[in-house]
Amino acid sequence: MIAVVFKHEVHALFRTPFAWWVLAAVQFLIAYQFLAQIDIFVQYLPKLRGLAQPPGVTQMVVIPLFGVTALVLLFLLPVLTMHSFSGERRAGILRLWYSAPIRLSSLVLGKFCGLMSLNAALWSLNALMPLTLLWGTALDLGTYTGGLLGLFLLMMAGTAIGLCFSALSAQPATAAIGTFVSLLVLWLIDWASQFEAKAGLLSQLSMFTHFQRLTRGLLDSFSVAYFLLITLGALALAVWALHGDRRAL
Repeated sequence: MIAVVFKHEVHALFRTPFAWWVLAAVQFLIAYQFLAQIDIFVQYLPKLRGLAQPPGVTQMVVIPLFGVTALVLLFLLPVLTMHSFSGERRAGILRLWYSAPIRLSSLVLGKFCGLMSLNAALWSLNALMPLTLLWGTALDLGTYTGGLLGLFLLMMAGTAIGLCFSALSAQPATAAIGTFVSLLVLWLIDWASQFEAKAGLLSQLSMFTHFQRLTRGLLDSFSVAYFLLITLGALALAVWALHGDRRAL
């Protein structure tokens, strides 16, 4: 049943111009940032040669590229996920899903996998772009792999949070705002930790902290578990919200 919902979601996404406009706009933005970082690296290259342990092209080009992509996702994921359940609830399609012989957990997972297919396309474009640097220089493949892992886990967690708010809300705009605020708080809570006595606890709750660890090439199992727990928790809340919505009908 998950495969049925997955196919439906993929067709709904890629049959409309919206998905292609998103891919084109994000790719243009990321490509511009990529070329800008290369230009900065070339300008600073003479000074870097005088340092004992200068940062390489991975640290000055690839990792900032992943960071910009992460910030773009904070704005993009709320828009991508807001219609998943809220829009279908308004259109009356969600009632059809409720009457179909399908578990709500399968419905949520199918929609999650469908949205991740679009995220996977964005992720692949980000993964391939830095590999063009191999024609002229060497990459730190460990740091590169860690950055890609962090980016993919961030996509998973953000998509799950978006589905959760879409399942909770009857208005797509409300779902988008709730998703954006939640992602922003989880991202910026690390800044607040600088002024709190319990800085360690707040820092461990920050998406930015765990994303930064992975982009530094530290394949920390705790950071991986952090993103997976957020993903599973948000998906479970989405299923719970849909159960309550179906009982209320």
